[in-house]
Amino acid sequence: MRMVHHENYYEGYVLSQSDKNYYGFYVEILEKIKSLLQYMVTNHNKVFFVMLVLKYPVGSVSMYPSNNSLLSSFLESFILNYKRKGYDPKYLWVREQSSTGQFHYHLMLLFDGNKIQNAHGVLKDAIRLWSHCLMVENGGGLVHLWEPGGDKFKYGGIMIRRFEWEYEKDYKKCFEAASYLAKRYSKGEAPAYVNEYGMSRLSNLPRRNDVWEYW
Repeated sequence: MRMVHHENYYEGYVLSQSDKNYYGFYVEILEKIKSLLQYMVTNHNKVFFVMLVLKYPVGSVSMYPSNNSLLSSFLESFILNYKRKGYDPKYLWVREQSSTGQFHYHLMLLFDGNKIQNAHGVLKDAIRLWSHCLMVENGGGLVHLWEPGGDKFKYGGIMIRRFEWEYEKDYKKCFEAASYLAKRYSKGEAPAYVNEYGMSRLSNLPRRNDVWEYW
């Protein structure tokens, strides 16, 4: 990831606003967010947008693998579960690291909005599966919905309805929220062999495996 965007707008879309914007946004991740959103709204008349944060227990930096193997295990189970339900899940994740050396993940999720109306079940499943990956009994404090604010997130996410008058407004709100994942701040600290973001395979792209990872 080399190209960095330093403006508050990207191709007409407002970007997430925070004091971390000074460092800019990775264009590569912004483009992947856009491609996932466009893919889903093209294939479904309703798309449900959710963002999660997955954390590790405090002070456990040396207790778990430094690569993304636990995240891969989590996604394998989580995505398979929602595929079986017919929700057509798609995702993009990023890895970020704090000054303490502990890293965490931000996860953007997209579902067929005809199958799901709120994020409560998504959060419950994520807590259960992430707790299993970490081998802790109750990881509720380690997984939470990321809600930037506003009434759009009152169900834990945003429903994009392609044929309704607020479609463009809701789509742009999702892109703005998701652009937080593209920020340069807190990235670049992973070991050289460890990827810092990845996304779902899209069916109109060459099939290799179910998880794409980038550097």
